[in-house]
Amino acid sequence: MNNMLVPLSMLRVGQRGIVREVRGGRGFVQRLAAMGVLPGREVGVVRSGGPVIVDVLGHRLVLGRGMVHRVMIQPLEPPLSPGCE
Repeated sequence: MNNMLVPLSMLRVGQRGIVREVRGGRGFVQRLAAMGVLPGREVGVVRSGGPVIVDVLGHRLVLGRGMVHRVMIQPLEPPLSPGCE
């Protein structure tokens, strides 16, 4: 497994990762935690571009672009190189 942390916004559709850190103020961190996005939780990207749809515990959440830039993820698999999809 990869130890590199990347923003959730960098994951591609279908890629999964483990939340390692949520960067932001207390209100932001608590809001995401209430939705199930917290350190140690596995998440997957269902749709990207504009609002991002993520899968958390079988539920789909819509997160704004600014939000996904502040959720740091440990990818479960390395991203594909451009042109290898």
